[in-house]
Amino acid sequence: MEPGTIDNLAILYQSSDFIVVNKHWDIRIDSKMWYETLTLQSQLRHRFPELADPDTYYGFRFCHQLDFSTSGALCVALNKAAAGSAYKCFKERLVTKAYLALVRGHVSQSRMTIRYAIGKNTTEGRTHMMCIDGTEGCENPKPCQSELIVLEHGSYSGDPVTKVLLQPLTGRTHQLRVHCSAIGHPIVGDFTYSLGQDSSPYRMMLHAYYLRIPTRGELIEVRAPDPFVPAMDGNWEPQQVTRRLEDTIQELK
Repeated sequence: MEPGTIDNLAILYQSSDFIVVNKHWDIRIDSKMWYETLTLQSQLRHRFPELADPDTYYGFRFCHQLDFSTSGALCVALNKAAAGSAYKCFKERLVTKAYLALVRGHVSQSRMTIRYAIGKNTTEGRTHMMCIDGTEGCENPKPCQSELIVLEHGSYSGDPVTKVLLQPLTGRTHQLRVHCSAIGHPIVGDFTYSLGQDSSPYRMMLHAYYLRIPTRGELIEVRAPDPFVPAMDGNWEPQQVTRRLEDTIQELK
């Protein structure tokens, strides 16, 4: 996926009530900083100026969040009623989300459930981070659960990595990143949770691949094209397929 520009926003789904975009890996959803002019919000305003809602601060109602360095499917509601309908689905845990990631090392188990509780890191210099229960400075940890399924083993720039499907069953900040780091398989390119060590890849390898939101008025179901294929990134070399991606998604459904 090429770096984001004001006019290269990819649309995965559009109706009178919702838009689902394929968010770039190097763009924030919105920003209050005057110097950050390129955001998902500004891309949407550029592409759909007639759809911007003057009753909202940012012009568009984002139904959920993706980190700055995470790419993939993100749903935007185009009116207050649609936003309420999507919010109800999230609140009642009717939404299915699945992410693709490249993680460091070869994950030995084909499938695992990660259950580390996650809290806010209060350690000096790390207050922008989350942490797992039991680590120093971890405040107010809450139960969390993520599913990890191995898809492929291979290498990235010559180092062993595993391509996995991740499903967050709870919704804590940085949950997938913290959970992968906690099991000893941090996400490739995660500068924050490698404490600045993993800085050579051009991006963090975490992508919101599948999103299903069964709202009262319509079923939103999208896939954001897989960026972790050799044709898109020659540094990634798959060596052994453990499980087909499509089979795994059908299981989730």
